[in-house]
Amino acid sequence: MKGKLFGIGVAVAVLIASACGADAPEPRERTKTVTEEMIIIAEIGEEEVEISMYDNPTSRNFIDQLPLELSFKDFGGFEKLGYPPKKLTTEGAPEGDTPSAGDFAYYAPWGDVTLYYKDESYAKGLVLMGRMEDGGIEKVAGMGEDEIVRLRNLEKPL
Repeated sequence: MKGKLFGIGVAVAVLIASACGADAPEPRERTKTVTEEMIIIAEIGEEEVEISMYDNPTSRNFIDQLPLELSFKDFGGFEKLGYPPKKLTTEGAPEGDTPSAGDFAYYAPWGDVTLYYKDESYAKGLVLMGRMEDGGIEKVAGMGEDEIVRLRNLEKPL
């Protein structure tokens, strides 16, 4: 009898564990564009971080608002967030996504743009817009509170 109960307990544990991740879809393959119009620069203090933007309506809508100066705050010990002057479109975007360190994203429920310096779990309403290039994660992690970041197109100075 003990063996049978143990087997049922294991089966229940497996079902619970598999159900926990049911809301988070498999990570999508992210494609970058190589056109210079889809590369932006984040000026953090005296340093620049290059962000390769994904070719989607949300990213293009953000780029249309550039140049911008935004104040970024730390949130949760894994991201820095700031608020663009206008909310972005989520047309054609997935229901949500799972960000990783180095991602640049838009969180539609709050209307903020986010620079991730640590991995995070799936968030409904999150649209990935781009990816920071080499060294960006460390620069973002080292940002101060209420740090002003200048965002511009690669080819257009602020």
